[in-house]
Amino acid sequence: MPFLKLSTNKQLSKDKKQQLLRDMTALLSKDLNKPEKYIMVDCEDNKDMIFAANDDLLVFIELRSIRLPEDKTGELSKSLSNFVKNNLQISPDRIFVNFFNIQPHMWGFNASTF
Repeated sequence: MPFLKLSTNKQLSKDKKQQLLRDMTALLSKDLNKPEKYIMVDCEDNKDMIFAANDDLLVFIELRSIRLPEDKTGELSKSLSNFVKNNLQISPDRIFVNFFNIQPHMWGFNASTF
């Protein structure tokens, strides 16, 4: 059910992207206590992006999930920012994270909804 989209202006090798996708899946599984088989992750690199009027390295993350624990968004932001800092060497002050709590009837899967 969780979907994470990471967009960055940093160029990544195919191997690095694949490793990031696997590692972000594991991180979300742990942080959200959800099975990996329901987690989808997308990584878009080498995008034309600016923040604070410059093109220094940056990341924009969107995290969508059914029953996203709204009281834990601070912890999730910290976890995701630390992940990006450790894996992409991008400072947390160059990272935005948006959270979306989706109602089960608004999320389709396997020809139905949750």
